[in-house]
Amino acid sequence: MNRRAFLALAAASACAGASAPVAAAAPIFRRGASIHNLMNWASVESADKSRFAWPPFAGEAHQTPDAILANLGKAGFDFIRLTIDPGPFLQFEGARRDALDDVLRANVMRLIQAGFGVIVDFHPVSQVPAYAPDLITARLDSPLFAAYGRMIGRTARLLRDLGLPRLALELMNEPQYGWDGASAARWQAMLVELHAQAQAVAPQLPIVLSGARGGDKDGLLALDPAPFRGSDVWWTFHYYAPHVFTHQGVRADQGDARFWRYLSNLPYPANSVDKAAVLEQVARNVDAEPGLSASQRGAALRGAKAAASAYLDSGFGRNAIWRDFRSVVDWTRRSGVDPKRILLGEFGVTRTYGPYRASDDGARARWLTDVRVEAEANGFAWALWAVTGYGGMALVERDDGVAFDPVQLRALGLRA
Repeated sequence: MNRRAFLALAAASACAGASAPVAAAAPIFRRGASIHNLMNWASVESADKSRFAWPPFAGEAHQTPDAILANLGKAGFDFIRLTIDPGPFLQFEGARRDALDDVLRANVMRLIQAGFGVIVDFHPVSQVPAYAPDLITARLDSPLFAAYGRMIGRTARLLRDLGLPRLALELMNEPQYGWDGASAARWQAMLVELHAQAQAVAPQLPIVLSGARGGDKDGLLALDPAPFRGSDVWWTFHYYAPHVFTHQGVRADQGDARFWRYLSNLPYPANSVDKAAVLEQVARNVDAEPGLSASQRGAALRGAKAAASAYLDSGFGRNAIWRDFRSVVDWTRRSGVDPKRILLGEFGVTRTYGPYRASDDGARARWLTDVRVEAEANGFAWALWAVTGYGGMALVERDDGVAFDPVQLRALGLRA
């Protein structure tokens, strides 16, 4: 769609908004995917890893070919969740800070002109510790959080000035706290402040709000929507349940996640294959791991078998997904929120390809199908994680390719 058509649509949307409440507005996001490489994991200075390099998003890894965008459109995706590392926007000042706005504006316009809606998602990462997500949200009265709020307002103004429909601003991805009442309440207060910064300059701009607890459903359920009534809000949560299944093969070092690297070919539903065969595969994976001492190998085997056994014994399947999503629907009813304003902002499963050893095609297709179908049955929009990226959860068939994995496309009800 060309710019003139978009402007005409914007005018029509503005007229409709004048006579209808926000809750009655037509959905503008339904089936999306996250692009995580264009403006995230910025380049850092080779001599000083505590500072971002200039320019931060110009490396080969920050390119998304036109062929990928074309394939997204052909498959049937209608919006892109564009993740943004806020660190460079907080570090750079003056002309370089202005230039970052130009880069963001150009990327948004490129996606819009390719036919997609766009959610601009501020997505903190810990690459440069000074701008790590836990520091940004450490205190409501910190200078860093104040700077983050000013960045939200500045970006809201930028998106407002584009004058186009099908744009939204996600205030923060996966706040990494809120597992207790006090910190959950602090996030509520922070969200009110960030929302106010955006509303002050762009009152008509759709805003995407996430609960704490890493953006999971329980974080959303802990939010009080009352302070946001009357504004154009989408509510988001992420779904990777259970992590032991969706993150098979991922190399992590925290807690029980350190055993995920030894898991592959787990069944879904959890009780659909023989347990002994699954545990034999776990043992083979541990045996194949290089560099472990005898004691480390024994501990790895015990931990990985325990993780796999707990999953298998849980019987996790579509009924569990139904219950989880039903709890979100119940929250919308209690809160007066339109379920069509719920965004399943991330979901996905690692897969076996290239260097990655993870889920098999059948199990991951069943999980993706069940999550997508249950989301759509409840009226939720959804965004797959992610189009490209390393770690085994990419839509592209190969990390260096532009064609898509047909198993995921079919599971998502899209054109393979």
